[in-house]
Amino acid sequence: MNKKFFILPILVVFLVKFISAHCPLCVIGAGAAGAGAIWLGVSKVVVALFIGGFAMSMGMWFARIPKKRYIPFQKTLIIAIVFLTTVLPLIPLFKAIGPLYLSFIGEYGTTYAVNYSLATSFLGGLVVFISPGLSKSLTKARKGKIIPFQGTILTLSLLIILGIFIQFSLTNLGAGVATGSVERLSPSEFEKIIQNESIFLLNVHTPYQGQIDGTDEIIEDWENIELYMDKLPKDTSIPIAVYCRSGRMSGVVADDLKAMGYQKIYDLDGGMNAWEESGRLII
Repeated sequence: MNKKFFILPILVVFLVKFISAHCPLCVIGAGAAGAGAIWLGVSKVVVALFIGGFAMSMGMWFARIPKKRYIPFQKTLIIAIVFLTTVLPLIPLFKAIGPLYLSFIGEYGTTYAVNYSLATSFLGGLVVFISPGLSKSLTKARKGKIIPFQGTILTLSLLIILGIFIQFSLTNLGAGVATGSVERLSPSEFEKIIQNESIFLLNVHTPYQGQIDGTDEIIEDWENIELYMDKLPKDTSIPIAVYCRSGRMSGVVADDLKAMGYQKIYDLDGGMNAWEESGRLII
């Protein structure tokens, strides 16, 4: 086998200047495994579930190493630190933002953006954390009889069952392959597109410097577009046309909208600058 396949992982470890985790190799390994799962079509939300379980098992293992208690809640703190320093560096890679509509808040209800991957990572950690107790209860119910590898089988079974449920219940959320598409359009192409009444026209330039006539919404916090899902179409099949002043901000937002599950996004290439240069008006 080509030697570069062995050298590359070593170079990655030694060339990285800073990693906010207890074990760079563990995080890199977990991240690589997760990326492989996503490539195979597993939802990012399911990958996060298993990442959380892995992080919790690492924390519980590290917590057993010290033989003496030096500080109050020592084991709890070790578990929490190891869990967070494993999960937090990886979650941005598997982030899946989705809507949570609460009909009982406000006159017409309120939609919140939820990081489902972060939520399922904590769920995976909880499953691993409670599994030893469940295993003991199972042994007690069976009058002391233990199945070989009982704890491992129980933990994996719970994670797999939850993973299958999440994979098929949260349709399109955090899918391994993004189903949406982004098209960069010239001013003339963009003008034809937005003349369609079904198009949602979004201005994301910060700070506000005018808008194209017919704009449906202005969101200046373009770096956190997922926090404004209550202002975006609830139906992800509705096309969104997005623009800013130069095209830089809208380009980032367009990719974020695709990751959030929107099926069709149009981005004005060159932004309002190109729009005005083509003789079209900004109001």
